[in-house]
Amino acid sequence: MRRPQRYDVSVFLNCPFDDGYRPLLHAAIFAIQDCGFLARTALEDVGSGETRLDKIARIIGESRFSIHDISRVEVDATNPLPRFNMPFECGLSFGAASFGHPARARGRDLLILAAEPFQDKRTLSDLAGQDAKYHHARPADLIKAVRSFLAAKAKIVLPADTSIRGHSDIFDRFERFKLEVEALATSRRIRLDEINSFDYLPDWLALAVAWQAATR
Repeated sequence: MRRPQRYDVSVFLNCPFDDGYRPLLHAAIFAIQDCGFLARTALEDVGSGETRLDKIARIIGESRFSIHDISRVEVDATNPLPRFNMPFECGLSFGAASFGHPARARGRDLLILAAEPFQDKRTLSDLAGQDAKYHHARPADLIKAVRSFLAAKAKIVLPADTSIRGHSDIFDRFERFKLEVEALATSRRIRLDEINSFDYLPDWLALAVAWQAATR
């Protein structure tokens, strides 16, 4: 049986890293892994000598697929301008597909996410013609979008006998994992507030991967 290469199953997740988005971030990572792929984010490899931009560019280069949530465009008194990190990183992925190594560029693909219908077209009009998925800030809807995208890719890069469960089942598993994560973290001497922080995202991912393997 052909084993997929790390590049073929790597999915770069480009999204906000803030408290309001954390439930969606966890849902996306959980869904990527539950579909048999490898979730990659800018928060991995903490302590490397790379700049943040170099790290992101490297991870994009190492990932055949990417998911970009460009929904965080709100402004407030503290942040009077919208955040451009997510559209910028989305552009890097488009560049990798358009100008990267020909053998790899042909197989690249990405998913655009936004919170509400047409939000992507209003804030980034160059995406006209790209079919975004809308999650309405609900983890269940985000998992459905991620599962739909990766199920199509699984037919290309995963073994032929791979079976990906439906999005409702993935969401139910995600909810079960959330109920158990405190006990799992405690067994590793990690507090709940720590495991749910962004500094501990690699640890959260490790717990999720172990739980998924044990309950598959």
